[in-house]
Amino acid sequence: MTVTIIWLIGFAAILFLSLRGWEATLSPLLASVLPEALRSDSDDRWVWCPAVAVLGATFLVRPVDMLLTLLVIALVAWIAKRLLCWAMKKAKSH
Repeated sequence: MTVTIIWLIGFAAILFLSLRGWEATLSPLLASVLPEALRSDSDDRWVWCPAVAVLGATFLVRPVDMLLTLLVIALVAWIAKRLLCWAMKKAKSH
């Protein structure tokens, strides 16, 4: 029960702060990071701010699980990139 309350408080605080700082910090950051296909002209704050709040609150409650998940995702992405580069080299040589 305590973990749930901490998660809810963290979620509310991060959501409030991310909504308040949307124009100054998050919007320009996402505009520079996201590819053109994922950008839209509509107000994306109601999609990205809750997503950031969920990730932040989960990181507050279970930091080790989040770090290990990020490590596994990075490892899988690195292996996929290496395999894709190897396959492209093989395809160009034939």
